[in-house]
Amino acid sequence: MSDCRNPDARWPTAEIMRRARHVDETGLIPFVDTEAAARYLALSPHSLECYRSLGGGPPFYKFGKFVRYAVTDLEGWAAERRHGRTPGDNARIY
Repeated sequence: MSDCRNPDARWPTAEIMRRARHVDETGLIPFVDTEAAARYLALSPHSLECYRSLGGGPPFYKFGKFVRYAVTDLEGWAAERRHGRTPGDNARIY
C-alpha cells in the first residue's frame, strides 16, 4: 500500500477501487486493513495498534493473522466521538 503520510495520496486508492469492481456483489468495500483504516480516521496506524491492545478503539476483526476493520464500524466509532463543544460549563472567557 502507498505511504499513508503522503498528503497527495487519495483514499481509497485507485488500486483498491480497481479490486472493488471485481466483487460487485458485495457493494462497497466492507473491510479495510489497518493502514487504510488509519488513513480514513486521520490517525497513524500505530494509534490503531495501541487502541487494539489497550482498548477504546474501533471494533476490529481477525481473519487468521490479518486484522481488518469494517468501514461501517469506523464510521460509527468516529460519530461517537463527535462533540459540539469542549466539555465543562466553566469555559474561560477572555
